[in-house]
Amino acid sequence: MDAEQSRAGEVSAGDSPGREAVTADARVSAELLATWRDRALAYLREQLGSDAPHTLGDPTVFTWSPLEGEGAAAVFAFSATRGTNQPTAYYVVAGETESNYYAAEDLTPEEAWELHLGTRFMLVLGVAQMPISGAPEDPPYDMQGDAELIVRRVSDTASIDNVHLAAMFDVDGHKHAVLRARLSGKPVYIMARDAPHGFSTKTHLSPHFAYRLHIGHVLRREAKPDAS
Repeated sequence: MDAEQSRAGEVSAGDSPGREAVTADARVSAELLATWRDRALAYLREQLGSDAPHTLGDPTVFTWSPLEGEGAAAVFAFSATRGTNQPTAYYVVAGETESNYYAAEDLTPEEAWELHLGTRFMLVLGVAQMPISGAPEDPPYDMQGDAELIVRRVSDTASIDNVHLAAMFDVDGHKHAVLRARLSGKPVYIMARDAPHGFSTKTHLSPHFAYRLHIGHVLRREAKPDAS
């Protein structure tokens, strides 16, 4: 994935990349949705055992995937106690993809789908998280300068401070940085270095979580098929 494919400000976790997300779709039959629901429940029983739910919420269907070899899928909401007395909200994804489930946090179904895409991207490409305190680089990575360059592409007046490296990922030899900073006094993540540039205000999430969400958003936006 080329960092120049997405300019700063054109990609952010809050943008809506398309209209393929629907609660029901004529191209996905009721029988197929029932199959996906059963598959999701079976997967959750494998993963959660006695904590697995018996029912799932209404599906949000995504009729295409930007990932090669994958296709339509559905996102179902559910809750599970995971060995406690307090139920926690989750999403599970099933369909023409590898099933997986995720903590719901404050995500919408569309964002859960993007998180799934980003997670699949990392797994398929073997993306590895790099140690932040690794061997020194020559020349050293200028985090402050990189952050300022990205911000200046969208604002000449925004202030930026408290920049530090939150996470780094190796994507086929390219280094994707997640910076944490304060932008005009508000905490943000900045996707920087070789990563498709962008911002996320979801700093209550881990940088790894925010990175997967961002990558999924980029994939969904860049590869969106022409509307028919």
